[in-house]
Amino acid sequence: MFKKGFVLLISILALASFNAKAKVSSTNPMSPRQIVEADYRNNQNYGLSLLTGGAVDVVEKANRAGFYINYDILDKHLLRPVAHAYVKLPQWTQTGVGNFLSNLNDGISTVDNLFVLRFKDSSVSLSRFALNSTVGLLGLFDVATAFGIEKAQMDMGTVFGLWGQNQGPFLMIPAYGPSTARDLQGDSIDNIPYMFVPSYITISKFVISAIHSRAQLISQEGVVDNSFDPYIQTRDVYLMYREGKVNKDIGTTQESESIDDSFLDEIDN
Repeated sequence: MFKKGFVLLISILALASFNAKAKVSSTNPMSPRQIVEADYRNNQNYGLSLLTGGAVDVVEKANRAGFYINYDILDKHLLRPVAHAYVKLPQWTQTGVGNFLSNLNDGISTVDNLFVLRFKDSSVSLSRFALNSTVGLLGLFDVATAFGIEKAQMDMGTVFGLWGQNQGPFLMIPAYGPSTARDLQGDSIDNIPYMFVPSYITISKFVISAIHSRAQLISQEGVVDNSFDPYIQTRDVYLMYREGKVNKDIGTTQESESIDDSFLDEIDN
């Protein structure tokens, strides 16, 4: 257990150090050559196009390989068929699974809201977690919403964004999906509690979560399937959604046209 915790801590610190140093350029490429060259020496996007939230696709070839594994192999031959079978289960079963997973997120939000001094939202998340975990039978029933206690979701990736951190390098990780350096840091921290439970419980949770989340995307499969470049479509939608959560929390809006909200809500799970 100590070894796992030490490795995770080192990984988080390494990611934080890398992303903190990864400055991005705002210099117009048409500026005088001396200015452009000086600017490029002081940032790490190396002239790559800046994407939403200051993200850069530094390793596009590797990302496309990861996308091929995820989309053309794992999703096509495994996750998609399982998701289509899952939606044939009784609706109350699917609702219960979704409520259970959402309840776990309320527990995480309780802590994460404190990092941005949102004490009210933290208490709301705690109230939801406590009520649904007890009266709601471990979160299978969303009793809190029935009582008018709405969600106040927060994750560490969004926390870092609110602290002013750019999204950093975009990553398409095999069997994990789209992410960024910022979100990978955040996910590593949010998943620390799962280090203290048996491995089979952790694995079961992530497998069930992946199947449930993928099932919610069935109606949106055409968004990727029919796009000119599925990789670019997935990358840009993910980045817009993740930065949109940050903008929403600081009082600004960032909308993406022709993208269904349910697709945005599930693509980063």
